[in-house]
Amino acid sequence: MRKRIKMGNVINLISLESYMNRLRQTGGMIEMKDKFGKPNGKFIIKHLEVEGLAQHYNIETNIELVDCNLDKGCAVVKATALNKTKKYHSFGEVSPQNNDFGYPVAVAEKRAVDRVILKALGIHGNVYSDQEMPNEKLNNNQNTGINLDHDKIIFERIRLCTHQANLEQLKSQNKKFLTELKKQDLPRFEKLKKAFVDRNQQFTKG
Repeated sequence: MRKRIKMGNVINLISLESYMNRLRQTGGMIEMKDKFGKPNGKFIIKHLEVEGLAQHYNIETNIELVDCNLDKGCAVVKATALNKTKKYHSFGEVSPQNNDFGYPVAVAEKRAVDRVILKALGIHGNVYSDQEMPNEKLNNNQNTGINLDHDKIIFERIRLCTHQANLEQLKSQNKKFLTELKKQDLPRFEKLKKAFVDRNQQFTKG
């Protein structure tokens, strides 16, 4: 018997529950596991799927940059969501302790927006955006899929590499992702592989 996801009372329960269960079936949402490797009733949802939820249920969002220190890699963004006539607020925080990417404001924005959308739907606390999860936790829970959008970040990091050692380090840091990407989306993997090769040739030729 399939486990039902408990939802809040903010919007139509049947419609939302059906939508979320479909995401489980398609890999857009993955159940988290406890320290013993057993499902714990909490879920990780992909960022693009959160955006889809907002569009489907007509949830409007606005953002405000509250604090930013690019030199330290820190940023705080406040997001406000409007669901019918009710407003919801949440924050997205980024620092070197919780973010590996070189775009603190963009990551903080995604975290804030995803959180406030899930709050407006009444499901935050049971469902968390993949933008809120440390990479290690994502790797431990994503048995049936990976965040394919991570390749966009790798493409940008390849472009920003200043020498060959950076490129090799980038490849090593994302070894697990590249292995899973090859299994699940070979054309996408080949494009990323070519980007590594092309950038490496640029360094070799000087």
